[in-house]
Amino acid sequence: MPRIYTTDLIGKKLSVVDEILLLNPHQTPLLNLIGFSDAVTQTSHQWFEDEMFGDDSTVVGAKLATDTSVVVANAEPFRVGHVVKIGDELLYVSAINTGTKTLTVTRGYASTTAAAIADGAKIEVQFVEGTEGADARSARFKARNSVSNYTQIFDDSVEITGTAEAVTQYGISDLYEYEKQKKQVELALSLEKALINGVAYQNGNVRQMRGIRNFIQTNVTDAAGAGIDGGKLNDALQSIYEKGGFASGGNYKIIVGAKQKRAISALDSNKILIAQSENSRGQKVDHFVSDFGQFEIVLNNNLDAKEAIITDVNRMAIRPLAGREFFHKYLGEQGDYTRGILVGEYTLEFRQEKAHARIKGLA
Repeated sequence: MPRIYTTDLIGKKLSVVDEILLLNPHQTPLLNLIGFSDAVTQTSHQWFEDEMFGDDSTVVGAKLATDTSVVVANAEPFRVGHVVKIGDELLYVSAINTGTKTLTVTRGYASTTAAAIADGAKIEVQFVEGTEGADARSARFKARNSVSNYTQIFDDSVEITGTAEAVTQYGISDLYEYEKQKKQVELALSLEKALINGVAYQNGNVRQMRGIRNFIQTNVTDAAGAGIDGGKLNDALQSIYEKGGFASGGNYKIIVGAKQKRAISALDSNKILIAQSENSRGQKVDHFVSDFGQFEIVLNNNLDAKEAIITDVNRMAIRPLAGREFFHKYLGEQGDYTRGILVGEYTLEFRQEKAHARIKGLA
């Protein structure tokens, strides 16, 4: 039954959020996967993230077995009194120059054998040297990290001329409502693309949100034109694992476009056996079984055809600005036409980007 738009509705906001979520999921699979979350109250939405101190780094520059100064790529994990490990050797950290990222160390700690150190070797914190009767060790504190994103406005207008309303429209009982539904599909698709591809931008009253692709900075792999395979997916998953991404479980998905979905389905197709009793042929893969668990593959053609994104949907939230959830406002007759507007303002909260991964440059 068509909705009747009367003068009583002019200027009133009517929510269309439920209608947005009922759209075809193949057009906006991310919206349907995550749904809408609680509202935010500022156009620049801010949240705080915390993480533990790291426990490893890499050595910068080769060292001899007698060298007692070691430069590292990142000095943050280390403190005076740490016992660290390079290869089979333990070393004691007696001083740290944070400016030059240089550790002063005692070689061959605890009767281990000092050995030459290769450039790029892993150096890992093992424990502190505990001493009986010692004073309390100096505390260290890692400040929480502030992360933010802008809200972005998505809007369009519905406009029907008097003549268009008057003539018979084949198969359409309410032309205004029909056009409104079309605009809702377009706005939902615009929001979906911003969630994936958006770049944080503000210029006066113009604001645009940062999307998933731009948020993921740590675990990014460039395939350099090679095809997707189990090794690349496992490597990306390992990167997430080593950053602690799977420690709290999560709800991980591998999101790909049609091209990469077909490529994944073709993996190891030569190992599939077809029994004589089966009367169908083909192969479709909906889950990828890895060394780190089983992950659902979600088809989303709003991604670049040459990329794959591994993401924890539990660490994402699509949040409206309070009072700006998708709504329709009927403006009534304005001259010889009827007009209305559709508006929504949303942002993406994307937590702990190290718990996600992206593979780019695929064949």
